[in-house]
Amino acid sequence: AQVDVEHPSYEFAITLRADEAMLSFADAGSGFPEDMMRRAFEPYVTTKAKGTGLGLAIVKKIVDEHHGRVTIENRRPRGARVTLYFPLEGTKP
Repeated sequence: AQVDVEHPSYEFAITLRADEAMLSFADAGSGFPEDMMRRAFEPYVTTKAKGTGLGLAIVKKIVDEHHGRVTIENRRPRGARVTLYFPLEGTKP
């Protein structure tokens, strides 16, 4: 099953597979700088003047506590996607 909500610059999708649920968030912004891709989940790493750099670090901690995983990727021609994967009950983490 998949539910999509699409706006001019944001996309959100929920996908259910046999063993996991995926939540995907995408935008049409400038994407992640290449050097940030390796460090995006570290606390206090930010590209924003007023950012704390805690957002993705907190997301990763919560997802890890639920035996899930998080991926980030740049989209073509522009934008980024963050996907959260959670194992479904009864499946191995």
